[in-house]
Amino acid sequence: MQRAIIIAVLGLLVALLSLITAMFAAFTPAIPTAQIREEERQGRASYDEATLLNHMVNMQRYIEKAALSAEAENWELTQFYAEKIDERATRVIDGGYIVDGIDVSAIAAEIADPRATALAEAAATRDRARFDEAYDVMVDGCNACHGRSGYPLIQIRRPDAAAYPSQVFETPASQRARQ
Repeated sequence: MQRAIIIAVLGLLVALLSLITAMFAAFTPAIPTAQIREEERQGRASYDEATLLNHMVNMQRYIEKAALSAEAENWELTQFYAEKIDERATRVIDGGYIVDGIDVSAIAAEIADPRATALAEAAATRDRARFDEAYDVMVDGCNACHGRSGYPLIQIRRPDAAAYPSQVFETPASQRARQ
């Protein structure tokens, strides 16, 4: 009788071990091939490039709006957009973006970050001459960054007021005085 119990327990252990082995085999991920790893890398690179482009588009929009706000002497709005530029530069730096083998984040840390900070500081002073100087340095930095990143065809310049006909850049007080 004892022998039958031992054989039954051993049989149960073998069945349990077989079940665990089968589950391990069923749920173990496949060993990635070079092709799978390359496809994953390309997918991440495409996502990263799209995210970087989103940051750049927003940064350009904020740069334009900061210039138009300063032109209207709406320093609160100018400062708001200058701070947004600084935030976007930080996101690009922190994103670790490498596009076509070029470390865009490192270039942004070198070129965009100090210029964006200087622009935000100049906007806070409400000094038009200081802001205009910092703005020109910022725009030159955008173009330098594009050149170093392999995109010299993207050139930024100071906008004209027609770029955003649906937004008012004057302060409410300036609007009332004009009426």
